[in-house]
Amino acid sequence: MKYLADHKKHIFLIVVFIIIQYLMGKAFHIEKAFLYAQIILTIIFTIMIFTYDYMRKVSFYRQLDHHLKMKEKYLIIETLNRPSFYEGEIMHDALYEITKSMNEKIYEYQSETKNFKEYIEMWIHEVKTPISALSLMLHKDKNNKALNQLKRIENYTEQVLYYIRSQSDTQDYLIKEHQLDQCINHVLMHNKDELLMHHFTIETDHLECKVKSDSKWLEFILNQIVSNAMKYHKENPLLRFSATEDEDKVVLSIYDNGIGIRASDLPQVFKKSYTGFNGHEEEKSTGMGLFITKRLCDALHHGLTIDSKEGEYTKVTLIFYKEKYYVTKL
Repeated sequence: MKYLADHKKHIFLIVVFIIIQYLMGKAFHIEKAFLYAQIILTIIFTIMIFTYDYMRKVSFYRQLDHHLKMKEKYLIIETLNRPSFYEGEIMHDALYEITKSMNEKIYEYQSETKNFKEYIEMWIHEVKTPISALSLMLHKDKNNKALNQLKRIENYTEQVLYYIRSQSDTQDYLIKEHQLDQCINHVLMHNKDELLMHHFTIETDHLECKVKSDSKWLEFILNQIVSNAMKYHKENPLLRFSATEDEDKVVLSIYDNGIGIRASDLPQVFKKSYTGFNGHEEEKSTGMGLFITKRLCDALHHGLTIDSKEGEYTKVTLIFYKEKYYVTKL
């Protein structure tokens, strides 16, 4: 019906032509049999032309409609056959040029983004040198306040680095077996000054487990959790690491007796730039730490959950699965 409606002008002209043909036959006294045969042939020929035109067009449009249901619609022009009618050829050529132009723009954008990410990564690695040197100088002078501010700068630069890595299409991590207790000890040593300054009690239980992960990514994840515990601590702060293991997984629980998280904030803590009530109160949060942590855990196929009660505790649970889907990639 849509096809006929689209060609109603042509049908009208053909009907007019047949009427004129009939009237001229009458005017010139052409035999009825010959006149009717001529009109019937005209109608049959017209139907054949419309049928042929409809069949070749409907085949193309059905193919196009099917391709429009694809998830990867940008591949339409690669899989769509070139039609055999003029309007279709024009549309096919237009789609090809549009897709080509879009792909060129995407490639240009990807190239610029890649160069920018590489520059940021290089800058972060370069800036770590003066940060480390300054940290040593401040340690000698025992300037704890300055050391704490420097630690915050270092933490933010690490967040930028791992945020970029979490957005990368390529896997720049290496999955291996690591001793869980060693990874945790590295993080605790990295934060020892602030932990000592706030008089944290550290408790550990059954950490002699092996987990499959990337050591640097895992230590960043653990560092973000420890940083939050230090940031939102109370008097007599406690930080407890405990692990359980079965045939399918290793579950690491990190508990602190800090100020906790509001129940209304818990479902939002992994959202980008979400600071919640505590972040607004303390004016120390960017809302990026847990967001990046969740992205890294997803990339590494680690489970991550947070349970908390405001004013009492926060417990972060990391789940390290033992499935064989990890692929070591250099």
